[in-house]
Amino acid sequence: MQSKLAVIIGGTSGVGKHTAIDLANQNYHVIIVGSRADKGRQAQADISQATGNQAVQLALADLSTKTGVQQFAHQLAAMTDHIDILLNSIGVMLPERHLSADGYDLNLVLNYLTHFWIIQALLPLLKHSDQARILLVGALPFVINHAKVSLPDFDAPATSKYNAMTVTAQATAARVLLTLALSERLTATNVTINIFHPGYVPDSNFGAGGSWVSRLAGRILGESFSRKNSPIGAWLATAPELTHTSGHFYDDRLRQVPLSKQYTRSKANDLWRLSSQY
Repeated sequence: MQSKLAVIIGGTSGVGKHTAIDLANQNYHVIIVGSRADKGRQAQADISQATGNQAVQLALADLSTKTGVQQFAHQLAAMTDHIDILLNSIGVMLPERHLSADGYDLNLVLNYLTHFWIIQALLPLLKHSDQARILLVGALPFVINHAKVSLPDFDAPATSKYNAMTVTAQATAARVLLTLALSERLTATNVTINIFHPGYVPDSNFGAGGSWVSRLAGRILGESFSRKNSPIGAWLATAPELTHTSGHFYDDRLRQVPLSKQYTRSKANDLWRLSSQY
């Protein structure tokens, strides 16, 4: 086992797989986490072949429920006694409203609640590292700073006018607030948390379930305004100068981006209290 361990949720494609390759190239022991065995095994082979690093493992998990997340945490605890890097790159945009087994909107679950649950479940392993880093994935700075920042309604009833883009945008803003809330709560620990815009990653599956119009728009925006295959994820995970940096948003060109005044500590704390009820 390598001395440094990175756990990458959603590491079988897109941002997660790209960052896994970057970290494997730096001799990290990498555990990629996915839900499909065939896709996961292929990603595992791709990463090892691209880097020559054989310390790449696959963990399969259903992270759409809190119970599934807790089972995954137990599985991981049997594999390692610490985590140095936790990257949560899981994300979807389902065009229609679907409910998880717990009865919550899957767009809200997979784009926000799962992130909250995973961090909570894996904090003990993160605290066993000499210096652990949690990384979340955001969006274009323009999108982040022009989003409507409000608390998600996890118990919202079904409506005939469901807007997946609105829900996923709300979940993205919630991840920013989660970054602020956690950075405050982790101040006295050896764990930091930051969020970043990953740039344009061609094999990302985000929005794959949406219409061809939304997929095309996403590709055009990505290619036009983002750096292709940015090293931002691996840089945030390994840069020595970021050892004590926490609670910030970075773009795909490795620059710290100020957040709009909508992202307040008060909202972050309100979201924390709300999330803790689920």
